[in-house]
Parts: sequence; structure tokens; C-alpha cells
Amino acid sequence: MSISGKASMALMRMVKPGKGSFSDLGKLREKARRENEGFTFSYPRSGKAHYRLAEGTPRECLIIDPVKRRNSGKAILYIYGGVTNNWKTQRRMAVGLAADSGTQVWYPVYPSMSESPAAGTVEYITGIYRRMTEHYDPSKIIINGVSMGGMFALQLVNALNTICRDLPMPGLIVAHSPAGWPVREEDWDLFRKYEASDPMFSEGDIRMTLRLVPEGDNDRYLCPELGDFRNAPPTYLYYGEEMIAGSAPLYERAFERCDSSGNLHVTITKNMMHSYSCMPVFPESRKSYNEILRLIDNL
Repeated sequence: MSISGKASMALMRMVKPGKGSFSDLGKLREKARRENEGFTFSYPRSGKAHYRLAEGTPRECLIIDPVKRRNSGKAILYIYGGVTNNWKTQRRMAVGLAADSGTQVWYPVYPSMSESPAAGTVEYITGIYRRMTEHYDPSKIIINGVSMGGMFALQLVNALNTICRDLPMPGLIVAHSPAGWPVREEDWDLFRKYEASDPMFSEGDIRMTLRLVPEGDNDRYLCPELGDFRNAPPTYLYYGEEMIAGSAPLYERAFERCDSSGNLHVTITKNMMHSYSCMPVFPESRKSYNEILRLIDNL
């Protein structure tokens, strides 16, 4: 356990950035509306890659080609996180992953969970995946999702098993702190186990986020135990010491029910924060990040 990791988590626990900020649904909806409406597309400025837009997609989908590309037959679908169109905030990480892995990255703007029922969001992401299969062998496509994006990365498997049976599974799924809500009230105890350690989220935050999603066919895409994860590819979940780690047992149960537990690998790292594994800053995060790079290389 690194000193830098412990120090950073101790500071965050004192400051509690964002904890309890989801307590007012009206303010949360208004903030989400402003952020979604304020979205504007722009190209990155980093010289680590070349940039272009995928053709024929309903919304912008940035294709990131690293200058030093070593995995020419592979591509990554990068699904950013957040409850609004936080497209720009994680763009730098997508560029970094493209450069570090030597792999082309598709980075789509997708309907956020605050502006679309979960079924609509999953359908859109599955459509982007379909476009990628026109250019790549599906077994060489990696789905990489962060936070809410990690949840949608996992739900791609659910969609391929239910509404898009003509599409093959991808070769690999990597999910950084993927969310997921319990079906049974008693399973909130899994989340409470981490609440005191989590500097960013409270149980109230997670419950309120669920209320932010517009009405629609949501449960089967937001509750892991209602999903169909048959034939899932190798799937790696990385959590810090955070409330959302309470979702991990829900995914484990769902994969076990679908006879896919052998392909599910869960890591929960002490004294690390939400989505630590996509930011190679601390020794712990570099370890997980480098493991992901090896998974991509070996695919």
C-alpha cells in the first residue's frame, strides 16, 4: 500500500469532494440539463494521436489513432462515465490509453443516463459497437468503460444476448468502478460496507442518481442481477475502496447465474478512489493500468 495513495485518500476523506451533492433531485436535474445542453464538440490538442470523426453516426464519435500504433488489428470502444455528457473531462484519458496501448480508440458521445432511459443508452452504444465490427474482428475489440460507462460496457453483453443476437461478443471488457443497483433492499448492506471509507459518494448519492434516469425500461440495464451475461468474454472489474464496490457481488451473482463466472475477474484495491485504475498516478493505479495494457496486448 503506497504512502501517496494513503495520503491522497486521507485528504479526500477530510475534504469529501462531491459527497452528498446528489441530495437535491431538483437541483441535480437542473444541473444535468445545463451540462447536457452545454455540450460542444472539439478535437483534442494532444500530439500523441491523429483525430477524425466516424462517419454516419447520429452523434459525434471521435476516432483516436495513436502516432505509434502497434496493435493495428485491434480497437477500443471507450465509454466515458458520469451522469451527463462529460465527454471532454475524460477525453485526455482516452487519448492516453490509445497512446499507451498503441491501439485505435473509438470515443463516442452517447445519450447520458440523465437524458435517456438506460435501454436507449445501451441501444446507442451497441450501435457504435456494430459499426466497429464492420472494420474489426469482434474478438479483437476491447470495451473499456469508466464508472457509469463501465456499467454500460457490461450491459453491452446483456444487449448482445437479448436485442442484438446477430452480433458476436467482443474480445475483452474492462470496467473501472462500474455502477449497478441492487434489486433487493437488503443488498444495500453491500454498499454500506464501504460508505465510511468512500470520500466521494454516499448511499444517498447512489440512490438519488437512480432517480435521475428518465422513466423507461431501466431495471434490466441498471440492476446487474436482471441482466443476461451468458457467453461473456473475459471481463475485468476494478474498484477502489468505494461505495460502488458494493456492485461487485451483484455482478458476481449475475455472472454465476449465467454460467459465466469463470470469465469474471474482480479487483478491489484498498485506499484507492473511484475509477483509480484508469489514471496511472499511484503505484496501485499504475499496477492495474499496466495489467490492462497487457490484457490488450495479449488479446
